[in-house]
Amino acid sequence: MLEILAEINLLEETDGGMKRDGCSGMMPSFRVNDELIMCEILAADDQHQVFHRGKTYLVTIHLPYGEIFSDIIVPNYTFELNYGSRTVGKGTVINITQSKEKPK
Repeated sequence: MLEILAEINLLEETDGGMKRDGCSGMMPSFRVNDELIMCEILAADDQHQVFHRGKTYLVTIHLPYGEIFSDIIVPNYTFELNYGSRTVGKGTVINITQSKEKPK
């Protein structure tokens, strides 16, 4: 698993984003190049935080299969958050906080 500290911004509905605000624990897909991998987004400080669309938040992102892309997902990497083929947010990796290899 790869754990990163990132800044995210959820798109407004008028820009193709979700109809409602997001929240800590949401699980959109994380786009790495042209592939979508699962992720969990957690508020950096308040586990019950709401992520209002159009604002920037500092978050922790868990990427269970992220170690496969550890050479790509590095500080300053920009990414998209998706639900299906729909882009609902964008972000930038600030730091890699934890990297664990999957058990063999």
